[in-house]
Amino acid sequence: MKRDFTSANASGTSPEHIMLTLATVEGSEAFRSSPRHRALLRYLVESSVAGDLVALKETVIAVAVFGRPVARFDPKLDSIVRVEARRLRARLEAYYADAGRDAPLRIGLPVGSYVPVVAMRPREEPESEAMQKAQDLVERGQHFLRQALSKQSLETALARFDEAMRLAPTLAAAYVGAGRAHLNLATGWHHEPKVAADHAAEALRRGLTFDPRNAVAHALLGAIQNQFERDWRAARRSFERAIGLEPQQAFVHSAYGAHLCMREELAQADLELALARKLDPQYVNTRAHIINLRIAQGRTDEAGLEIESMRDLAPNSLAANGLAGVLAMARGDADAAVAIYTALCEAVPESPGCFASLAGAQAAQGRPDLARDTLADMHARFADRIISPYVLAVVSTRCGRHDDAFALLERADLERDPNALQIPSDLSFRPLAGDSRWPALVARVRARPTRQRDRIDAIAAS
Repeated sequence: MKRDFTSANASGTSPEHIMLTLATVEGSEAFRSSPRHRALLRYLVESSVAGDLVALKETVIAVAVFGRPVARFDPKLDSIVRVEARRLRARLEAYYADAGRDAPLRIGLPVGSYVPVVAMRPREEPESEAMQKAQDLVERGQHFLRQALSKQSLETALARFDEAMRLAPTLAAAYVGAGRAHLNLATGWHHEPKVAADHAAEALRRGLTFDPRNAVAHALLGAIQNQFERDWRAARRSFERAIGLEPQQAFVHSAYGAHLCMREELAQADLELALARKLDPQYVNTRAHIINLRIAQGRTDEAGLEIESMRDLAPNSLAANGLAGVLAMARGDADAAVAIYTALCEAVPESPGCFASLAGAQAAQGRPDLARDTLADMHARFADRIISPYVLAVVSTRCGRHDDAFALLERADLERDPNALQIPSDLSFRPLAGDSRWPALVARVRARPTRQRDRIDAIAAS
């Protein structure tokens, strides 16, 4: 959904003018001391001018600029391109804030993109036309975020936020919107989760430099710190900061409650979610989190009542109907789960998760052959889609293929599957608990990182 180079750059700007601008940037004091960033910037601009967008993919950049091995580079495990792009972005911004402040033509690198943007220096007016356009783009992006969270709606929202950031580089709301879109792309498995989460974290941290009192940004950052960076202490601080800033906002309490539940701190999760619901009874995400909490507490009858209420508010909600299937499985009613997931596959045929869940329920019925057929159909339908290894591990466990389940759970942990933190508590994996491999897997999932940011920087410097 990213813009192509021609449409994203200043109208009438010739390739020669762009390359002269590049040479000026490279010769500046800010860039003379960094051959790595000069090389990266030149590669990005030259590839863009040549129209070679394939060269601007993360895996290609890693090989061409940073010498990573073609066969072994995995962006889910090695974040060098994202780290150095972030640093290059900051170096460009520092240059244009100082020596290049009067440059008529500017090279920028949007958050989450490796396609450079060339634009004329913005007019310095408090209420400029560019700022007004940017604010309108943010409002339109937020509209798409409120739609059903499909890949298309999220990428459409992200495109609006990207353009807003280009027009108004200090508009915090644009960065926060981009962070939210990237995070939803990660948790929905529409983009590689670890990669999309890195882009989300960068956008949110950037937004907080312009508006450090943005409660939503702190709450979203807390979600990333917990699910992807695995730093619960930092995440808790971010959530508590969000609540301190806006104690009457349902979203921040709801998000905190959901992540407390994920961390098995069920009593505190109950308090936060109850408050979120009191502040905004119509916010369906809170109801979904409460259902997950009630299932974790073993209060399945209450979970069933919550699902009825959620379906009344959002009858076509994938989350509401999917949770009905989860509840059926928690109650040991595989037949009901099969019926629910079969209907979901018909209603939402573009969702691989529905087919994987159906296969898991079929396996729980004692029909492993049918489950394998459903999985084969899913892989054929969604050959180009990323499918959660966590969900596939559930199916393998129910089919009795424990070696496959452990291999998939290792992947889920390594690749930062958004659900991986729930491995220790998910009853689906109870048959694995007696295996000698289980304690080590649980310990890795629960391990607190020494310094996640330090590890990222260490990878980039290697």
